[in-house]
This record gives sequence, C-alpha cells and structure tokens, in this order.
Amino acid sequence: MRPHIEFIHAESVPCQPLLLGSAGGNIRILSHDQESGALTALVHLPADWTLPIGRFTASVEFYLLTGTLITEDYAASHHTYTFIPAGVRVGPMHTRSPVTLLWFTHGEAIFEPIDEDAPASQRRLLINALDTSALPWVNPITPGFPPGAMRKQLRIDPDTGVSTWLLGVLPQWREPRIEIHPVAEEAFILQGEMATHRGVMIAGSYFWRPPHVPHGPFHTDTGALILFRTDGHLQTFYRWPASSE
Repeated sequence: MRPHIEFIHAESVPCQPLLLGSAGGNIRILSHDQESGALTALVHLPADWTLPIGRFTASVEFYLLTGTLITEDYAASHHTYTFIPAGVRVGPMHTRSPVTLLWFTHGEAIFEPIDEDAPASQRRLLINALDTSALPWVNPITPGFPPGAMRKQLRIDPDTGVSTWLLGVLPQWREPRIEIHPVAEEAFILQGEMATHRGVMIAGSYFWRPPHVPHGPFHTDTGALILFRTDGHLQTFYRWPASSE
C-alpha cells in the first residue's frame, strides 16, 4: 500500500532525473506503491526531448498541464488526457518546448523500445490525447452530492471500476459532511483552491488516501478544477462532524 498523503504541494517534492527517453527531464514522485511499482508523479520534459517507438510494461496515464507532446498520430496539448494500456506500442514522441505532465502508472512501467504490441495487450482501450475541454459536464455519480459541482469522466475500467475523472466546483461551494470511501482515492488540484479539514489545497496540491479514511468537510470561495482517480468503483458514505451531532 502507498502511504497516506494528506496533502502535499507538488513543487515541494524534490526532483529526480527522468530515466525515460532522451537525456534531460526530471520527475517529482508524489506517491509510490513500493510493492506494485505504481506511482503518481509530476514529469517535466525539456524542449527537444524524444522517445522512440516502444511499449510500457504497465499501463500509463497522463494529463498534460503545459506545452505540447507530439507523436506521428496526434499532438497532445493543455488539458488533454492519454491512457496507454500495458504492452501497447506507442510513439515516437517528442517535444519542441518544455512540457509538464501529471503522470500515473498502474505498476512498474518499464519502457521497452519494441515496434509491436505485446501478446494479449488491449489496444482497444488506448485513449489518445482526449481533449477534456470539449467533453460535456455531467452530474456527479454520487447520490446527494451538493449542488454546484459537475463531472467529466475521462476513463473507467468496466471490470474493476478503476477510474479517472475531473470535478469542477463553483465558487462558494460547500460540503459540510464527512465522506468515507471503500476505495483508495487520489486528487490533484489543477485550478482554484479547496479548503479541507487539513488546510487549504491550492493549484498543485495533491493527496493519496487509503480506503475508509474519513475526510471533510470541504468548501471553496474561488471554485476549483480537480483531477481524481480511484482504484475501484467509487462509493461515498456520509456522516456529520461530531460537533454537529
């Protein structure tokens, strides 16, 4: 299991050299599962960075924060989302100017420079440069979620329920209750801020929370855009803070 992180700011995490693609680049590891190798990180690619054709040994997701990542098939820019299933051939990739990615792996994602899909890989699940700004906002899936928030689903695994989505909340939104989920949950603040029981999360703040950990209440004066992930089907149970009982 990963350690409970509630919460950190990405820029406070030390940089390490990025061992992926051409020389240069760095990575800030926000959370890491020592057993499976899965991690969440902020990746910084320099101008003229390149990655040859190849495949990863574990599934990889990334959300592009700044710059443009170019391949022979598409150009991923600000607010685009990509999911690369394990063993699916991708690339080549390169940058013309610096790029920042919010990077997730589903295990130890070793890059292999091989020009074909691995046997039994699932290319049909590949998501290339999904323009999240073009997706419609829909109602949250949680019954009783406070008004003033909407959701954009980026990916959900039909078997496991593992999912990635965006949550947008209006200024002056409030959730006075405490939440509990039976699955692990992580989130990164893309824009705005969110006040929590642990302090105020601003753009660049991140948490990783194990299952069954109570959290809340929440409120925001500015509004916020937040990227969330869970490791299974999301369910939410509520209770009121002890002071309100």
